[in-house]
Amino acid sequence: MTKRTQQQFVGDLLRNIRADIMRAIHTGLIPTEWDGIELREFIADKAQRSRAAHALVGRRAKDYCNHMIITAGI
Repeated sequence: MTKRTQQQFVGDLLRNIRADIMRAIHTGLIPTEWDGIELREFIADKAQRSRAAHALVGRRAKDYCNHMIITAGI
């Protein structure tokens, strides 16, 4: 992927997650008593459910994990 297509992908994915969460708040699916603690957990859950299941395996997974370990601040 080029940097531009990476940026487009990330923007689209985050926009969709945001839209889903905002819709859940607007329609009352999110309890009004939830604050930053529950909302952070909900955001993390939405991101987790957006993962490409079983796509990051083998050498690709190893390379990814290595990059995350050696790249500070990412």
